[in-house]
Amino acid sequence: MYHTGWYVAGRNIMLDLQTEPNATRERILAAASHTFARKGYQAASLDEVAQFAGMTKGAIYWHFRSKNDLFFALLDHKFQLHTAPVPEDLRVAAATANPRQAVTVLLQTMFARLRTDAEWPRLYLEFIGQARDNEMRERLARFHADGMALVAQHIRTMQGAGLAPGGHDATTQAAFWGALFDGLMLAWLINPHTDHDALITHIVDLLWHGIAPDAVSATAARETAP
Repeated sequence: MYHTGWYVAGRNIMLDLQTEPNATRERILAAASHTFARKGYQAASLDEVAQFAGMTKGAIYWHFRSKNDLFFALLDHKFQLHTAPVPEDLRVAAATANPRQAVTVLLQTMFARLRTDAEWPRLYLEFIGQARDNEMRERLARFHADGMALVAQHIRTMQGAGLAPGGHDATTQAAFWGALFDGLMLAWLINPHTDHDALITHIVDLLWHGIAPDAVSATAARETAP
């Protein structure tokens, strides 16, 4: 744990830490989520996080060594919140008679979950854009690798349930779905009024039939070629 001394501005830091450590940490993360969302990651300060949490800045440093460290903890916290329901989502999808409908509803459910925390994707993209030093990039790379490993694990579950192709390795499919989901997230941030449920339905239909041109389209393209 990290701390800068027992007393800050005439207050005893230990008074801020007498509550259960996990409860204090959750309180700090909630305050950070609010403060970063209101002001943006770059403009927000740990002083403001501490003020919103109703504790000293020293109490923040007891748990987190820097603003970057706090953000990574928040990143992990949000990731856990958004991914914890996925095993149940997969169980429901596996029990659905129509595999294409199951995959469509699965993606729609996951994306709807993302939309309930509208400011978080903006903060995530802002943070990535500002993480230029090597240590930050390495931490982001490790976080991304861990996330892709979890997605690959879920892909293997989908393969076992007949919801994902068995002829392609789970890691490759995880990279594909991750890129697709990131693209949907970015499109939503740019134009939140898009009907993303309908868009996801069309995307799954496209993928289900394959992106290779059909015979009619290929023939027409050859006939119109100069």
